[in-house]
Amino acid sequence: MTVTRAEYDAYLLRAEQQLGDVSVGGYAKVRGRLVKKLSFEEFVERWEHFRELHEQYDESMAQGDTVNDAVVQLLEEAAAELLIRL
Repeated sequence: MTVTRAEYDAYLLRAEQQLGDVSVGGYAKVRGRLVKKLSFEEFVERWEHFRELHEQYDESMAQGDTVNDAVVQLLEEAAAELLIRL
């Protein structure tokens, strides 16, 4: 899937709200984690990874599979990088 500029713009809005006045490449603490403000290229890579993890998680849940805690932790970490609350 292609990542749109609108998705990055939404991320930048979340970054402004949650990170404050931090430049791209800079870090701030959010919910007890050190989070980097991502460039568009970094965002694209992490967004695609998050989507893949989220799709796999949703498929597992729909099938009634048991989900390993490590998978949930990976999903939460990927969401935190993108400033998304699950």
